[in-house]
Amino acid sequence: MIELTEPRRQSPLAIVLLGVRAVRSLGVVQIGVALLFIVRGAADGRVVLVGFVVVAGFAGVSVLSWWRYTFQLVDGELVVTKGVLRTDRLTVGVGRIQSIAIEQELLHRLTGLVKVVVDTAGSTQAEFTIDAVERHVAEELRRRATEIGAARPAMGAGDAVSPETAPTTTERIVFQHTAHRLAVAALTMSPWAGLAVLVPLLALVDQALEPFGEELSDAVSDVDVNGLGWWLVPMAVAGAVVFVTILNLGRVFLREWQLTLRSDDDTLRRTSGLLSLTSITSSVDRVQVLTSSQNWLQRRAGLHDVQLSNAGAGNLRLIGCRGDEFADIAALAGLAPLSELALDRGVHPAQVRLRVRNTAVVAAVVAAVGSLAVGWWALATFAVVVPVWWAIRRHVRNYRWSLGSEFATSSRVISWSTRQAALRKTNAVRVTQTIFERRRSLASVEMVTAAGTVTVGMLPIEEANAVRDVILRGVETDHRAWM
Repeated sequence: MIELTEPRRQSPLAIVLLGVRAVRSLGVVQIGVALLFIVRGAADGRVVLVGFVVVAGFAGVSVLSWWRYTFQLVDGELVVTKGVLRTDRLTVGVGRIQSIAIEQELLHRLTGLVKVVVDTAGSTQAEFTIDAVERHVAEELRRRATEIGAARPAMGAGDAVSPETAPTTTERIVFQHTAHRLAVAALTMSPWAGLAVLVPLLALVDQALEPFGEELSDAVSDVDVNGLGWWLVPMAVAGAVVFVTILNLGRVFLREWQLTLRSDDDTLRRTSGLLSLTSITSSVDRVQVLTSSQNWLQRRAGLHDVQLSNAGAGNLRLIGCRGDEFADIAALAGLAPLSELALDRGVHPAQVRLRVRNTAVVAAVVAAVGSLAVGWWALATFAVVVPVWWAIRRHVRNYRWSLGSEFATSSRVISWSTRQAALRKTNAVRVTQTIFERRRSLASVEMVTAAGTVTVGMLPIEEANAVRDVILRGVETDHRAWM
């Protein structure tokens, strides 16, 4: 049994990791300029001495940071003490911890250490990080926190929880992705973000060919050098697509290698990584919203990108899940599989008119301003109204939602997405009306949870109020813990 009730320090190797993090905070460009300045001989001995003093200062701060940083688990509370010039004491109730992530970056793997990230949803980022501890210490900390957090709701407010009285559960593997599954998941993801590199590349085509233009003209006199750049555009596009696809494939293998979801009666644990290993644990009760998304390729392959959102930054994202695995994830989160949801309610088609009208107004403004520069060609701006009309019309026709023990929505235009949240997870319900909706007796309903909202718009006002009442009644009559 590892003793965690007494203050513990991180591994002495954390000094190196803290120093590296401090150096990174300066910026790679600034450090590179300083080194280049010294190497080229532009700095005299005094400047070099200043550099050594700065490095020694960083080393001293790293040692003091390591010495002053302690953590302990006392009476169901995780206590962290840190600070160099002043002492900061952070006390977190274990029951408030949303997730505990154990990460092992490449430098950690070389030293046999791990990093622990604790998230309590007290801010937009993780509450604090233990930079370098032995893995068995991190696992014991997570196990104690998970068991105490699971036992606390069933006990009285003044009852103490000890490792002997905490419940024990057996963890099982829900699923584990193979290399083939990850390859399919990577190849079906959209690579459009990577295609942004085409813009500067295409702009530099002529400049890249200019040094070879004269030599090529001398070698082949009948070649139109000026038009050669445009012949390379299709090749550049195809090459860029292959390039970003390969990059995405490598990124997925590095980050999601052996992606595994484990579960017991109270917790979910996601592990993955090739060079850097990551393990994120979250209580089942912490899960607020279940989101699924599919593009056209993923739908053809039968795969889902699934995200279990909790109140903090420790969301569990699971890529490349089959339909049966998605159903298992929903069951673990206490939600119904999509096949069991009715999803038989739609929204008012007035949304098409609203979006098209707004797009037309914006296009008119852009055309009016653009006419000063390009003349009548600015009227081509109105061409964007047609695809917007098609997309919104398809969205309204295919948008479905349902209300039972949970609030669920489904949207399908080019990609498919769903959101589900149990009614007991509701923090607030809002019924709002814009001027457009008020004139047509319509309204929007927002179910607010600790991890975001589930929204349905363009409903008749009577139906929106009825939905609000059903959600509130579900919250009041369900006495299970929402978090």
